Amino acid sequence: MRKRTLLMSATLLASGLTPLVAASAEAAVGTPGDVNKDGYRDIVLSAPDATVAGHAKAGAVVVMYGTSHGIDPTRRTVLTQNSTGVPGTAEAGDRFGAAVVVHDLNRDGYSDLVVGSPGEEVDGDVGGGSVTVVYGTASGLTKAKPVDDPWPGSHDAYGRTLAVGTYNGLNPVSDGKLSIVVGANDAEVTLMPADLSAQSGTSGNGYGFNPAHGIVALTPIDLPNTDDDRLIVHGRGVSDGGWGYDGTGDDPHTYFADPAGFEGADLPAGTTSAVGDLNGNGSPDLVIGNPEDPSQSPGTSLGGQITIYYDAGYSGSPSRVQTITQDTAGVPGSGEAKDRFGASVAIGDTDKDGRADLVIGAPGEDGGSGAVTVVRGTTGQLDTAHARTWSQNSPGVSGSSEAGDAFGAAVRVLDLNKDGYADLVVGAPGENGGVGVVWTLRGSASSITAAGSVTVGTGGAGLGSAGAAGFGNVVTGP
Repeated sequence: MRKRTLLMSATLLASGLTPLVAASAEAAVGTPGDVNKDGYRDIVLSAPDATVAGHAKAGAVVVMYGTSHGIDPTRRTVLTQNSTGVPGTAEAGDRFGAAVVVHDLNRDGYSDLVVGSPGEEVDGDVGGGSVTVVYGTASGLTKAKPVDDPWPGSHDAYGRTLAVGTYNGLNPVSDGKLSIVVGANDAEVTLMPADLSAQSGTSGNGYGFNPAHGIVALTPIDLPNTDDDRLIVHGRGVSDGGWGYDGTGDDPHTYFADPAGFEGADLPAGTTSAVGDLNGNGSPDLVIGNPEDPSQSPGTSLGGQITIYYDAGYSGSPSRVQTITQDTAGVPGSGEAKDRFGASVAIGDTDKDGRADLVIGAPGEDGGSGAVTVVRGTTGQLDTAHARTWSQNSPGVSGSSEAGDAFGAAVRVLDLNKDGYADLVVGAPGENGGVGVVWTLRGSASSITAAGSVTVGTGGAGLGSAGAAGFGNVVTGP
């Protein structure tokens, strides 16, 4: 094993790189995100604070299977560290499911789960963290392996963030094979071979943010016709204008992990990101969400903001840049402190017009009850003039908005019933005093609709009395 410096360039792509797409040379066989190989995409929902066998915050993960009618809560698999085949034992504070990635690691047509447990005690290291691969198979999710931490003395909370991709430039021993990328509570990422053939990996020093706050998010970017993908890394506490290294976790920053070390313009500050083709021109665009208030991050809009880099895959400079806040013309509401507009973002074609749409979560809206804004893609910039906001007070959405629900803390856009319209999945982990609830709203010719929506709580998810589970804290798929 050896360590090497990970060059995280604060840039997009060096000039001349091919555009970003949603598939790589190591793409899954069959339908992406199809855990049971029935041709329908599935969703994975986590409850990292669920009580398991009396152990608080042991954590659980729920796989809900797509059907021709969307998700069916009765067709599900619940995983904990007490499940058959899963290594370890459910213990208080493990937080199994705090991070989850879905990817077909062994190219057998069954998508697999990579699950982080950042609170896991490993070999006497309290809170050292662990990562587990749970394989999709013909007999179900009953086979799993641990992803060892090659640098346990360098960090804790191993598995707090995860990604999967082919990163030859970042991991020179990968030889065109998939790697599992793991973030912890330091300013490094660790890359492990996805086939777990050798429990060793490379890791690198963070680019410029405060290592005390760790990696807060990872977004993989697949490049076409190459076995060398890219990675967006979000961290906090960059020393910029006196705001970094202040011990409060402020000043979010975004870096592009570029193995060539290409230096360019800074990416917008943010704690989350997504990639997709918003204008239908074949060149996917980069969206960065920054939910911070001005008092926490200089230069951001009150209540949070979104920055879109259009055609970011063709060169180091985007063709256009668009910024959206709740004060943007046409966007419902207004920017207020602690709205956290942009705390979650997702991209998908909800109206089947060939242009992806943007979903923006604001879990702090209206006293923390939360809301989600859908902005439709056009051949130009996003159509903010007709943006629509959804909350539990929207007609057809079950429940009612209450302080602390955090509706929109997690969002995902997936076509769950194969009708060509991407559906919206929304998590509200603060609902019912922190128990958590998840909604799915269907896509249609007019974009998202509440008709036929499905609401799932911990009881319907098979979690029973799981305490303040934080169900819906993580919502993921391919």
